[in-house]
Amino acid sequence: MSKRRILHAADIHLDSPLQNLESYEDAPVDQIRGASRRALENLVRLAIDEEVDLVVIAGDLYDGDWRDQNTGLFFVAQAAKLTRAGIPLVVIRGNHDAQNIMTSSLPLPKNPDGSEIMLAAEKVDCRIFESIGVAVHGRSFRKKAETEDLSKTYPKPLSGMFNLGLLHTSLTGAEGHDNYSPCKPAELTAKEYDYWALGHIHIRGEHGTEDGAPIVFSGNIQGRHIRESGEKGCVIIDINSRGKCTRTFHPLDVVRWESFEINAAKIEHVDDIIEEYEQWLQQTVKTIEDRLLVSRVSIVGDTPLHNALHQSRRRLEASLRATAITHGAGQAWMEKFRLRTSTPNHALDMGDLEGPLASVSKIFEDLRNSPERGKLIANEFAALIKKVPEQEENFSADNDQWVDELIESAAAELLGRLQGSEDAN
Repeated sequence: MSKRRILHAADIHLDSPLQNLESYEDAPVDQIRGASRRALENLVRLAIDEEVDLVVIAGDLYDGDWRDQNTGLFFVAQAAKLTRAGIPLVVIRGNHDAQNIMTSSLPLPKNPDGSEIMLAAEKVDCRIFESIGVAVHGRSFRKKAETEDLSKTYPKPLSGMFNLGLLHTSLTGAEGHDNYSPCKPAELTAKEYDYWALGHIHIRGEHGTEDGAPIVFSGNIQGRHIRESGEKGCVIIDINSRGKCTRTFHPLDVVRWESFEINAAKIEHVDDIIEEYEQWLQQTVKTIEDRLLVSRVSIVGDTPLHNALHQSRRRLEASLRATAITHGAGQAWMEKFRLRTSTPNHALDMGDLEGPLASVSKIFEDLRNSPERGKLIANEFAALIKKVPEQEENFSADNDQWVDELIESAAAELLGRLQGSEDAN
């Protein structure tokens, strides 16, 4: 058998609802909202340009019970482009697809050989492509919370074929992902397939044993928020005449999420932060081609500038946003600004304060050191916290980091105002 090429992708999450963007007046909402569609178009274009012989998608075409028929019709149109180009497509349902109305009811085009694109959920399904010597074994999720190890039901490999296992799984588990269809790399290796194309975990990675078949998460094709930072895309598998394969990653994303963290200990002046962010922007934009760069800026660590940073927080955030617009080559936007600094001695700076100011400082110091500070904050701001959107990450009185940041900001702001008031008198 001559050389063959297979494109492995997963976790398309087509038209995944983007969280809380409308709250930012300057957010490029339309550009970010359409990112998953553009990334899928990039996938189809890449498959055709690279003349792959087969495309496999390891689950999560959609994002939950997404009812907009235009979402499903967009995928149908892209699938049809592949099949018209003579490229077959094999897909399994993941946890986000299992209960989706479109996944189960919307007609899909047939492959060039007449076979169905979507694999069954009742048992392990198989697609055999004789012309390229490839057999794809896979099983769709029957329900969202599929906790059974589906890999146990996968059959022995077909002799004389390149056997590819298509599976939506958490494998041995990963932070931020539900433990669905769990299994171990050794168990997959024991199946003696030639390649395992996995989906569900959005971080690209290989988990095969030294002498076993590649076990690969391709990751999602488009990052949806800051926790999905870095390049996202698919893997093209090149199979030689002896059935051995090599893998090449191809980025497909059109919006790149990146975090920029500044160690406050190195900062001598507030303006140094603007300068460092500007330099990082210019360097990063050069590496992402024509993508939109969405960044989150965090300032962390101990610094004598702690109070000054918190007192000038709003001005600093506005300056950083302006920097993204001015020096981002027209393709950068700052998503959030995080200020998580402390004074070098890890206590609120009381300086030479006396009288009422010293008392206020002591109250803040006691609050910060209290193991019950989260509960105290929750009680005081219960009504406000209820109004915060659920998707706003880390905004919780149960999150010590958020609570400490709130206390630090409030202390610096209040003490700064009180000092200013005393100076005026």
